[in-house]
Amino acid sequence: MTAEQSSPEQSSSVQSGPEQSTADPRGIDGPRVRAWIAQQQGVDADAVGFQVLSVGRSNLTFTVTYYGAPRWVLRRPPLGHTGGSAHDVQREGRIMAAMGPTPVPVPNVLEIVDDPDVLEVPFVFQDHCPGFTIHAPEDLELIPESGSVRESMLDMVSALSKVHAVDVDAIGLGDLRRPGGFVERQLRRWLGQYEAITTRDLPIIGEVQAALSKDIPPETTTGMVHGDVKPNNMLFDRSTGDVQAIVDWELSSIGDVVTDLGYLMAMMFVDDSLTGIWTPGVEEGSPTAEELSAHYSTLTGRDTSNVPYYSAFAAWKLACIREGVYTRLKQGKMGDIDVDPEEAGASVESLASYALDILKTGRI
Repeated sequence: MTAEQSSPEQSSSVQSGPEQSTADPRGIDGPRVRAWIAQQQGVDADAVGFQVLSVGRSNLTFTVTYYGAPRWVLRRPPLGHTGGSAHDVQREGRIMAAMGPTPVPVPNVLEIVDDPDVLEVPFVFQDHCPGFTIHAPEDLELIPESGSVRESMLDMVSALSKVHAVDVDAIGLGDLRRPGGFVERQLRRWLGQYEAITTRDLPIIGEVQAALSKDIPPETTTGMVHGDVKPNNMLFDRSTGDVQAIVDWELSSIGDVVTDLGYLMAMMFVDDSLTGIWTPGVEEGSPTAEELSAHYSTLTGRDTSNVPYYSAFAAWKLACIREGVYTRLKQGKMGDIDVDPEEAGASVESLASYALDILKTGRI
């Protein structure tokens, strides 16, 4: 979850005076950041507060409150981060800002800041979106009576199709292209990142990478790939249930856009115990995998026959990401997030095994 995704309790909590916070969360230099916000936004610094979201996993995100009410969002790299595109918030902010004038629903980026006098690392400062995310069964109750789980999930695919329709050159993001095939490049990248951060010996990660590398589908449509598409990276409108904003663009890149659909299918239909991410299933009213895939095909005219391969790739990529989270949690570099490191790391090998099963069976 990103910092736009504050709970209903946070959104409705409004105080009558300035916040009296006893301690700011790790990753925020309270006095300096408050002073900067006060200067930039013309507000009372003493009334600015910071709240860490409960399920952040990579870039750290904070709801910035004003007199207790959510007003802005601040997003910064993890504690101890020393570089690399996976946590490049300036890049992420640039992508969201470029998407702003397009039909893609994104938060409004106010500033992309790289000033050590404000914070020791770059950060993105943006408007708070009042929408809700879906990451637990009770969140379905936030869908208004005029909507439904089915319609919200279909609109998530519709929002994804808008991302894939963007002309990256026209919005100034064409320079993000990299040479070589997208999936081949991603397989090298994530294996390299896994090897750079892991403290364990898990041979299956390399085994899956080799299996995926043997049978890469031909690239069809190249465009903006979000890279982390799932219901808890969408903000749904409280009055309609439609997607209000797509958030968490840190894994975005330019490549084969259908990989995004494969990733979404993995998040939606791989067992929650493996992904650690709850999503509504058919029993809660969500469309089937076939229905979501058909909706995407109808909107885009694209072939989705390679989606199982891309879902296997997604499960393997998530295993690599989860290993990084596990390592940073063990090192105490994930801020004030209360997550058991062993719990976070337990599913890494299982996800990689599941990816192998998809490749063997052709089924998600």
